[in-house]
Amino acid sequence: MRRLTILLAALLAAAAPTVRAQQPAERASLDSMRTGFGAISDSMWLLNYERQRIAVARVDRDNPVIHMELGFVSYRLGEITGAKKRYQDAASEFQWASDLRPAWPYAWYFLGLAELSTGEADLIIVENIRQLLGLDALSLAARHFARAIEADPSFSMALVDLANTAMKQRISPRLVIAQAALRQAASTAAGRVPAVQLVRGRIERRLLENDSALAAFHAFLSLGGDSGVGGIELARTFAQKGLEDSSVAAYFSAVGRRLSDTARIEVRRDLHWFATPGELAEWDAVRPDSMVSWLRRFWFGRDLSDGRRPGERLPEQLRRYQYAVQNFGLASRHRGFDVAFAFSDSTQQEFDDRGLVYLRHGAPDQRTQFSATGVEPNESWLYRGGEPDGTDMILHFAAINDVQDFRLVQSLLDVCARRGPGFDAIPQTTSTLNGSQRDCVQSRAQLSDLYQRLAQASDDLSPNLWAGERRQSMEGVHHAISTDSYALQFQSELHPVVSIFAVADATMHPELHLVFAVPGARLHPRDAGGSVTYPLALRMLVYDSSGRLVGALDTIRVFRASGHIAAGSYLTEQLSMKVPAGNYLYSFVIEEPGESAGDVVHRKELEIPRLDTLFAASDVILGREGSGLIWRRPEGEVALNPLMRYPKDGAATIYYELYGLPQAAHVATRVRITRAGGRSVFHRVFGGGGGADLAYETVTDSPIRTRVSQHLDLKGLAPGHYVLRVELTDPESQKTLVRESPFDIDAAHSS
Repeated sequence: MRRLTILLAALLAAAAPTVRAQQPAERASLDSMRTGFGAISDSMWLLNYERQRIAVARVDRDNPVIHMELGFVSYRLGEITGAKKRYQDAASEFQWASDLRPAWPYAWYFLGLAELSTGEADLIIVENIRQLLGLDALSLAARHFARAIEADPSFSMALVDLANTAMKQRISPRLVIAQAALRQAASTAAGRVPAVQLVRGRIERRLLENDSALAAFHAFLSLGGDSGVGGIELARTFAQKGLEDSSVAAYFSAVGRRLSDTARIEVRRDLHWFATPGELAEWDAVRPDSMVSWLRRFWFGRDLSDGRRPGERLPEQLRRYQYAVQNFGLASRHRGFDVAFAFSDSTQQEFDDRGLVYLRHGAPDQRTQFSATGVEPNESWLYRGGEPDGTDMILHFAAINDVQDFRLVQSLLDVCARRGPGFDAIPQTTSTLNGSQRDCVQSRAQLSDLYQRLAQASDDLSPNLWAGERRQSMEGVHHAISTDSYALQFQSELHPVVSIFAVADATMHPELHLVFAVPGARLHPRDAGGSVTYPLALRMLVYDSSGRLVGALDTIRVFRASGHIAAGSYLTEQLSMKVPAGNYLYSFVIEEPGESAGDVVHRKELEIPRLDTLFAASDVILGREGSGLIWRRPEGEVALNPLMRYPKDGAATIYYELYGLPQAAHVATRVRITRAGGRSVFHRVFGGGGGADLAYETVTDSPIRTRVSQHLDLKGLAPGHYVLRVELTDPESQKTLVRESPFDIDAAHSS
């Protein structure tokens, strides 16, 4: 304590009752004093010391150093005890010092810190009033930091805290004040402080001054700032400017170096809005030398799952965050509760629920609002095909008892028909809806015809319809807040029919085939000198559950025809690629270049069997003679059926291959047709009392590969969805393989 006592004596001797700027030596001494008290953790010693210094202050009331000293003591006691009153005492002492020395930036600066530490009022209503009057902790702190900078524009600590406080407040005029202070300080000594340039860049970007933000971040790096942090900030800014390639390059350049703890936190901040708990736990545990590979796998895995090219999701996610900050930031950290809320997260105080959904899924395909007396501010969002089964996802938000905090609610009734707190205030039938409430329900008819029916439903149908709507809405909420996506968007969808099968190539390794059919009426033909062309960009991606790419095909095919494809006809094609055996997911994207027309099949499960083992089998290929697409092979042609649809009373072909058995081996084979979700119906096709399936024996004709073809009569099958199941048993090993293929019987046609 002796060094602290000597320091205090020197400060007291230097303090004179004149108004003058604070000298560097005085500031350094005060900083040492603050550090000295900060190292003391004995609250009893501090309390005794405080009593002694208060006695001195009563005699020497106009000495600013004594008040700074008492402020430091109270501030430290607040840190130790957590008592809000201690921070209030510190603020009083720093205020006294600033009154005595208004030109001392340190007095204003620590007054701002004390106000920040005082925090919010215990009662929400009191805090809201304080915010309206500009007397809340953030507002007061911002003003005090501004006074510190006014006293000394080069006071870098105050500049940084002013900017950070302004960003927490999310009030544009105060951001502009911080921006002006930082720009003014750029030509002073503070401009050579890396932390000042870093926070200046963040303020500039928040105000959409992206070029100025880039200049500040480059200055931060040139001054020796953390390369990981600076590179990530460059990536965020490039993303906001729409420079996706530059954003990806800056990001992976930054994370390619050994990351500091601060940079690692910045990386996590971008991940935690949408990554799963398991993924976040993996990131927290990943070794420093594995970080860049983990991040590449994470981000590119998201691209693969949505059928996008590597590098698209990262800048989109960085852009989403900046957009959410601008449009969905919470004005107050106080968030209420209501039984109508679909979920509640008290730990998240940065965005309203629209922001959380936007960060996970991006912009909705359609947004709808309704305004009327007695109806809370509201929005409904539509994501086309956003549910796991491909149906539309519709979400409802309402700012219940808060004009700015939009929360996900359980049903549109919670938006349109509230009459107070609790479910008792929500009517259960349309007869109790007034005209305005009916109009509110009707306003969502453009999202789904369900709301058209709900607005007009009779009393006996209304409760069941609303119960179904609530259940559907809650399913959408669960999906929205537990998954994430970056769906490809097309103005015109092509609606392809896609099927896949795997066979062995010449080296007995798996070869995956994808067959697709596109309705000709949805395509845009192009004249090409007496003929018609149909260019298509095709992309197929196969990846494992960790996001590792195991196979890819990205090509443009130009299909030529003598005339336009007739209505009711299809353009068909077959693609193939090498893939290893294993369980995977695949995505398939088909686009018409220059037409904003396309479609995507994504996140579909795929099992590729090992085909180089003793007794293996390819997938079963269901074909139809005359389908228009044939797989031409040196060993003979194999009929395909791109639509996987057959006419009533039609016929199918079956093709599969057996591998790894010796020549003349006998394989017991059973073929069954099952109605999807039902029992075997094969006996109805073949009739008689021979059981519910077709059984035969296959004798291999080659020691490496045996090709099996069968003709299947589908007479007697009613229109509907079916599954063909082929069971193959090796009598020697008793090993049984099962291969299945779904298909439809079409009611519209007959053979």
